[in-house]
Amino acid sequence: MVERLFNQTPTIYKWDKFFIGLLPALVLPLLSFAFFYLFQMQVMTFEAYLKTMLYPTIVAKILSFGCIINLGLFFIFISRDYYNSARGVIAATILWGIPILYAKFFM
Repeated sequence: MVERLFNQTPTIYKWDKFFIGLLPALVLPLLSFAFFYLFQMQVMTFEAYLKTMLYPTIVAKILSFGCIINLGLFFIFISRDYYNSARGVIAATILWGIPILYAKFFM
């Protein structure tokens, strides 16, 4: 697996790299966390919003929504035949899945 990560399949596309898929997919769930505040919770201050988000069930739900947004990014990469970038999106989604599962079942 690690060998395949660093020795990717040859491609003619400039943007078809593992880390180009990984980095935006790591950031999108955090952006969804902020956008949820902007569009849903404008009644309370951002500090109060962060305090309510400390509850594990709420954090797990919002970050799960962010991982669903990664699905759109994944399909964009697949439709353009950027398979290495799509692998990066899958890896980031799995990395986000670990804290989501921990917050959902062990807290």
